[in-house]
Amino acid sequence: MIGLSIASIVVLATLLGGCMAATEPATRRDPWYQAVVEPMQDDDARALRFYENALKLKGAELARELESASQEFEKNRSDLNRVQFAMLLSLPGSGFRDDQAALNLIQPFLNDQRYENSVLRPLALMLHTQLAELKRLDEAVQQQTARAKEEQRRADALQQKLGAILEMEMKMIEREQIAPPLKRR
Repeated sequence: MIGLSIASIVVLATLLGGCMAATEPATRRDPWYQAVVEPMQDDDARALRFYENALKLKGAELARELESASQEFEKNRSDLNRVQFAMLLSLPGSGFRDDQAALNLIQPFLNDQRYENSVLRPLALMLHTQLAELKRLDEAVQQQTARAKEEQRRADALQQKLGAILEMEMKMIEREQIAPPLKRR
């Protein structure tokens, strides 16, 4: 009876231990999750899932994720870490957005033949295209803004000249009204 009781306790403890492990949320940093779940996904699917999750983060969580991605990339410059770090750097609405740094990170996918067969190459090309277009649009906006400022400066100068001419006309009218009429001979 005591042997059965101890065996029951061991089985019960094992089951409870298993239940407790199953109730803990698996995160992408959890070694078990990385070893069992993530390898089942292709890198492109993992990168897209990473981006989807990053879009949900705000403030300090997003800053921690950026720091983590930066450290992961420094430790292991894999294609996946490269793309994930670039995605974070180009995340809309983030305070640390750096499109040029993101472009620099994914540039090897365009120029280096070692990346030709990477499953992440199409995603990197898409990200590069979007970032390059944003950069082009930003430059166009800056040019338009510079032109608008120049036109405003010219308009202000013309307005000042017009004001000066009107003031001279008013002074001439006042002088004519004040001056005594000329005598005719």
